[in-house]
Order: sequence, then C-alpha cells, then structure tokens
Amino acid sequence: MLWPEPPLSLFVGTSRAVVTSVGEEWKGAIRICAASAVNDAISSFLASLGNALTSPIFAVSFVAAIVIAFVYHQAVARRAFASARSMGDRKSVATNPADVAALRARVDALEANAARSLQRVGFVRFNAFPDVGSELSYALVVVDGRGNGFLVSSIYSREEVRTYAKAIRSFSGDKDLSDEERRAIDLAKAGQPV
Repeated sequence: MLWPEPPLSLFVGTSRAVVTSVGEEWKGAIRICAASAVNDAISSFLASLGNALTSPIFAVSFVAAIVIAFVYHQAVARRAFASARSMGDRKSVATNPADVAALRARVDALEANAARSLQRVGFVRFNAFPDVGSELSYALVVVDGRGNGFLVSSIYSREEVRTYAKAIRSFSGDKDLSDEERRAIDLAKAGQPV
C-alpha cells in the first residue's frame, strides 16, 4: 500500500502529530509537536490541582496532618531535644581527674597495640637471572612499628618459580639476605606507616 507524501497532519486529542514517509515506503516516524503537548499536560495538571485544593477531603487531610505533626512534636521530639540539650549543659568529662587518667590509660594501650600491628611495607622487583627480563622476581617485606614481621621472596626463572618466606626481627632477617631483600627491608624501615 502506498502512503501519502509527507507531511500528513493528524490530530490526536488536542496535540498535532505530523506523519512523514520517505519515497513510497512507510518509515513510521511520527513527530509530536512538543510545545503543545507539554502545554496541554501542564494546564490539565494545574486544573486538576485546583480542583483538588478546593475539595473538602483535602482540607480535612491537611488539618489532620498538621495536628499529627504537632502532637508528635509535643510527645516525642520535644523530650528528645530536651535531653540532648541537657547533656550539652553538663560539665565536660575531662574535668574529672579519674576520667582523665582512664582516658590516658586507654590511649597508651591503643598506642602499644598499634606499634605491634603490621604497618610498614617494602617491595622490590628485580631480575634474578641475566637471561630473564621484565623484573618478574620480587621481595616483599611487611613489618610492624618495631621492625618485626616477615619477608616473602619470589625467584622467577624460565623453568620454575620459587617462593621463600623469612622472619624479620628488628629490621633484620633470621637467615642470610640477598641485596634485594635488604633493600626491601630498608624501604620498609624508611617508609611511612600504612
């Protein structure tokens, strides 16, 4: 079936639509005049809103919502705000010497605990053998604030990969260390806590 040449104007409700075709084939492209469609939607919404605002059901609902909010404020919120306000009026906890001493003891315990946590890292990549490139071997050191922790070395060759672990005490190894492992320990020692 052949469709008429564009534009063919159609009226849908109060909106005008333009139907277009290309040559003799129908492409189904419909353009709606957006301005008139939006204006119709806004004016319809405003008319319905005006009717809703003047209805007795809306007035009763609005008054009920105000009464419920007032009762909630008097019964619940006012008490909560009053107790929060009275807590702000109290003297600071830091004025009591026993409380200050307890806080100092807790801070000291936390600092001692933090010194034992793993917090410094040193990482070095290197070529273990001259015929292997790309720095696929590495040495990784993870220690606490006192330099106690562990070292993991991975040696990559064309035939195999070997991984070794060594204990670290006071930033020194329990076994012989390679130059790369010593460099990783130095990086961990010089680095900032993580």
